[in-house]
Amino acid sequence: MIERAHILVVDDEVGPRESLRMLLKPNYDVLTVDSGEAALQELGRFHPDLVFMDIKMPSMDGVEVLRRMKANDPAIEVVMITAYASLDTVKHALSHGAFEYLIKPFSRKELEETVNRALLRRQGEMGRRGQLAMLAQEMRELTAKTRELEEAARREVAEQCLRVVQLSILREISRGILGQLDLSQLTESITQSLRVGLGYDEVAIHFGGERPAVDDGPTAATCPIRSAGAVLGYLTVNNRPSARAIDPREHELLEMLSEYLAIAIQNSRLYGQIAETKQSLEQLIRSAGEAIISVDRSDRILAWNPAAERIFAASEAEMLGTPITGVLPEASYRQAKAALSAERPVHSYEARAPRRGGGEMELAVTLSALRGGNGQVEGILAIVRDVTSQRELEAQMLQSEKLTALGQLAGGIAHDFNNLLQAILGYAELMARNPDRKDLVRRGLEVIERAASDGSETVRRIQEFARLRPIEAFTSVDLNQVIGEAVAITRPRWEQQAAHLGIRLELVLDLPPLPLVLGRPAALSEVFTNLILNAIDAMPNGGVLRISTADEGTDWVAVEVSDTGTGMPEEVRRRIFDPFYTTKGEAGTGLGLSVSYSIIKNHGGEIRVESQVGRGTSFTVRLPTSQAPEGEPPRPEGPERQRQGRILLIDNEPQVLAVLCEMLVEAGHAVTPTVGGADAVAAYAPGKFDLVVSNIGMPGVNGWEVAERVRAMDPNVPMIFVTGWGLTEKDRERCRTLGVRHWLFKPVKPAELHRTVQDALAH
Repeated sequence: MIERAHILVVDDEVGPRESLRMLLKPNYDVLTVDSGEAALQELGRFHPDLVFMDIKMPSMDGVEVLRRMKANDPAIEVVMITAYASLDTVKHALSHGAFEYLIKPFSRKELEETVNRALLRRQGEMGRRGQLAMLAQEMRELTAKTRELEEAARREVAEQCLRVVQLSILREISRGILGQLDLSQLTESITQSLRVGLGYDEVAIHFGGERPAVDDGPTAATCPIRSAGAVLGYLTVNNRPSARAIDPREHELLEMLSEYLAIAIQNSRLYGQIAETKQSLEQLIRSAGEAIISVDRSDRILAWNPAAERIFAASEAEMLGTPITGVLPEASYRQAKAALSAERPVHSYEARAPRRGGGEMELAVTLSALRGGNGQVEGILAIVRDVTSQRELEAQMLQSEKLTALGQLAGGIAHDFNNLLQAILGYAELMARNPDRKDLVRRGLEVIERAASDGSETVRRIQEFARLRPIEAFTSVDLNQVIGEAVAITRPRWEQQAAHLGIRLELVLDLPPLPLVLGRPAALSEVFTNLILNAIDAMPNGGVLRISTADEGTDWVAVEVSDTGTGMPEEVRRRIFDPFYTTKGEAGTGLGLSVSYSIIKNHGGEIRVESQVGRGTSFTVRLPTSQAPEGEPPRPEGPERQRQGRILLIDNEPQVLAVLCEMLVEAGHAVTPTVGGADAVAAYAPGKFDLVVSNIGMPGVNGWEVAERVRAMDPNVPMIFVTGWGLTEKDRERCRTLGVRHWLFKPVKPAELHRTVQDALAH
């Protein structure tokens, strides 16, 4: 179990002291004291990792307590807090080793960030103490390796000496040659042995391919030092000062010695290269940003570099000999290890592991098999990266992209609603100015009702996408009627645009009778509304908008919406249905045609576009005709007076409450309207009402609480929920648990409300 960090809070005021304790105690062990003296007394018992301390305190101020704490434990981290910060006070505290200072009041985020940074530095300071032990271990390993190399050299000396055992001086010199790997010491040893052992006056070893200027003769000799045909240098001896001649057998000895000397030089150079490589590898491992961990066959840790100490907040001395599954999740490690093979020597995976001090971290792990000379696996090398910040950044980028898309979606929705509101406000103003024109009033009411229904359809599709509402079933639809409604909705906008720009826009309709299609009228109306508005926007100088329908006679009907506008190039035409692609700059959202394409595809149809620059654009929509037999005639939209009941009606919005109350009263019910859940619960009594109709989302006592309290008083009274937000599957399950069998989605039509009320009263 990971030990929680200890945090000591020192403040003479109980309010700030307790506030800090409440904020920190979920993740840390927290102790609070009210004076500097008490804090110093607790150091030896509580052993805090981090101290939050007020600067201004009676008796002993925070800076003096800080100084004494640092004298006792320099590694302890202290954060000073004050409401009366001055530059001199802050400098004084920081000069005595304070980690940070916070000015009251500070946010929870500032507190959490300060705690995390202070504990990380505390862990880093503690981790450095383990580095000395790691360096000592590396020195021991280096010494052992040197001894191994020396032992190998000694064995080589013994083997060579068997061949020249009769030459004792050669044995002595060869032992010196092969036992010494430092080149300067090697040459000194050889020359000294030859001078002393064989009595030469002068002995020298010259490195390089150039022959030294020494004349051979009875008293001098020069022997090349060769390796693989290359001359490494020359061994020269000179007895001219003493005039002692060099015996021919000594020549043979010197030549043999030169051969051994070549081996020794090569060994020395190779050793130097090995030492440099080892040093480079050790430096690379020490400075690597990734944790490099090696384990034996039983998965016990053999090596643990500084990055591992930093990532896992554990020293090398603490971790050596422990199972690697103490820091890596066992299941994923075992699975990755089992995947290693001769054909797949490396395996990478990601895992989540607990972080010391609390929380979790995302780890990217790469395992590779360490094989011995016989090819058998001797252990595993694990390279581990902490990718928590990277994953968090990726999540932030994804969230940013989602928010951008959401903003564009919101713009598209606003665009659609503005079109609907244009129709509603336009006709409302026309009807207000011409109340005596019954045809205009009737047509205006129809358009307003259709626009409201289309807005409801947009909300419904958003709720379906968010799974807050069941997907609505298709019904039989007359496309000519849908097109007529789309024309009526858009007419105020394009007539106003034509008048404003002083241009002529002509509409030509060719709508012969058509077979019915299966679909959702509001969704199809949105498609044709988008196509009409796009066509109008494509004719800034005026033109002709033509809409025609045709029965293709093959269970398909077609609708063509064409304009004589600017047209579009081929590269634009190919991308016209891509989400968020727009040719209107900031005025467009890039969602209208993308949504239209999706709607037509969901209806089993297809949509095509043809365009020529300067000549206009034509969209063709094809939809399959309805093959389903005609069902029962639609129920009348007006209320059917059947069962009347006493209804408790609840909503926090007075306008919504008023219109629902009017609908219910018109149907003959006795309605008790209440604003909010609290008043409704107070008004309810068993036997007083036959039905409860309640909104869900309300401040204070919401619809769920109303249902629970009503059920506690009367388990059998029927209830209906009305919601503008929608219901998830979990919400619907909760409804069933509360015995709420009926729910409605705003906006609610009178007929829909009446049918649901009748069903609820019947049960």
